[in-house]
Amino acid sequence: NCSSLTSITIPEGVTSIGNNAFQYCDSLTTVYYTGTEEQFNAITIGSNNTPLTNATKIYNYEAP
Repeated sequence: NCSSLTSITIPEGVTSIGNNAFQYCDSLTTVYYTGTEEQFNAITIGSNNTPLTNATKIYNYEAP
């Protein structure tokens, strides 16, 4: 259960995200992605990940 998770960082090497990985993460509002928008869109995202797909995406993110 990740109900209090509000943001995540996904590295550009990720190629897939499994079914239900973010299913109950209803507080997820921001996804920081270290690659480009095109690379993010190429990630295979499994079913029941609506909080992830609805979150605001920040592309080309570099951690401070």
